[in-house]
Amino acid sequence: MRLQSDRAGGRAGLLLTCLLLVAPPAPAQRYGDFTVGAGFRPDPQIGTGRTGGDGHASRFGPGCVGRISDTPDHRIQVTSALGLRLSVSSDTDSTLALVGPAGVFCDDDSGGRLDARIDARLTPGQYAVYVGHMERAGDYRLSLSELPGRASPDFVLGAGFLPDPRTATGITGGGVDASRHGAHCAGMIAAAPDHRLTITSTVVLDIAVESATDSSLVILGPGKALCDDDGGQGLDARIVEAFRPGEYAIHVGHIGEPAAYTLTIREGDRGR
Repeated sequence: MRLQSDRAGGRAGLLLTCLLLVAPPAPAQRYGDFTVGAGFRPDPQIGTGRTGGDGHASRFGPGCVGRISDTPDHRIQVTSALGLRLSVSSDTDSTLALVGPAGVFCDDDSGGRLDARIDARLTPGQYAVYVGHMERAGDYRLSLSELPGRASPDFVLGAGFLPDPRTATGITGGGVDASRHGAHCAGMIAAAPDHRLTITSTVVLDIAVESATDSSLVILGPGKALCDDDGGQGLDARIVEAFRPGEYAIHVGHIGEPAAYTLTIREGDRGR
């Protein structure tokens, strides 16, 4: 009985060995999805893949270039507003498209050499990421990092407010053309406000942007759309205006590339 049992065990072991030898290898795990919010960890988060596909990024707008897949290479679930940098490192001329609630963001060579990079302020929701190429397909590494300078989005101000000035930070721009709010409005802005402003009593405010890009400013409120492009220092935006009590939305945009900004609000003088 022991001999028969040993023989049976040997046959079973041999069969298992044969099955292991002929079984196909398990498919590689694809790191396709991310979930991020302010202060996310680990930072950075990494994804990999192969650039391009049968589609063309121009379907998302004239500023989008390169061959991309018909379906997203990665999906990002954003749980809270944040500034996010998406950087591609590849062995080809890469392109990048990010599509979601905050708008459409596209890039070709901002990451250095021929690689793509996008800096964007994202509102909560789901975003699709497409990693493309200009001429030939290649392997890529996608890195997601939080940008420094989280926004302090809300202000409640009235005549004689203290402390004065108030400041906040963020990332310029988004996927919406500011001209939708009037021909005098310029630049690309986010669909959602970067900051909200509650005015408790009539006050003149001097609202200025400082950034490393050509910034623009759109302020929407009761019965008015205030816009500026180069009214501040250099290519920065600035608005000096009397604000009546009510709720206002502040959008900090850009003409060109996104960048970090500082928004400063002082009690002003219309004569300045």
